[in-house]
Amino acid sequence: MSVILVKDVSNSKVRELECNSSGLLKTTLVDVSSLASESSLASLSSKVTACDTGSIAGTVSVSTVAGSVACTHASLPLPTGAATQASLATVAGCVTGTTLAVSSSVAAPSATSAYVFGTQGNPSAEISNVDATSTAVDVDAYHKVLVAGKTTKLDSEFQIEVSSDNLDYFDLNNVNVMVDYSSGHFGVVVDCPFKHIRVRRLADAASAGSDSISCIISGK
Repeated sequence: MSVILVKDVSNSKVRELECNSSGLLKTTLVDVSSLASESSLASLSSKVTACDTGSIAGTVSVSTVAGSVACTHASLPLPTGAATQASLATVAGCVTGTTLAVSSSVAAPSATSAYVFGTQGNPSAEISNVDATSTAVDVDAYHKVLVAGKTTKLDSEFQIEVSSDNLDYFDLNNVNVMVDYSSGHFGVVVDCPFKHIRVRRLADAASAGSDSISCIISGK
């Protein structure tokens, strides 16, 4: 049997190394205070949840109190309405220095024109001593309205009537429709903060017979 002697550095004495029956070296004075105990390992095990990262799909919620979480965002979807590289490139193409070019083209306003007394080339015959009311025109989409026409009764009086519902009509008493006593022509332009407009030829109780009226209403 071999004996191995070693020096004890604490007191310079010579000591023997001793093995157990299995041939393992015996040691003493080993500090095991920092090693994990059975109870601490059990506590750690209760806080670990098995996770199969190979089957993760959908959305994973991440919460962090401090620090940062690494994230690869190249393939993440954009929020609704977010600018893309293509749309930003289009905007960049409209910029010269610090000036953004803006198109100033505006579509021309549409217009309407309708006969409310008679038709083109065919005036309407109206009894002189009875009020004559024209058909109505919807001018809700227009800013100004022209009422123009011709009558064979040179002393005729005309009124402009307006309505918001095409049921109840009211006179525009501040608008005078003047008839030219030599030609019978008349016309007036009015702003139209209303929806419907029509023309009334007032009756002349002292006049018999009829007169011929042509009248158009135009809006723009």
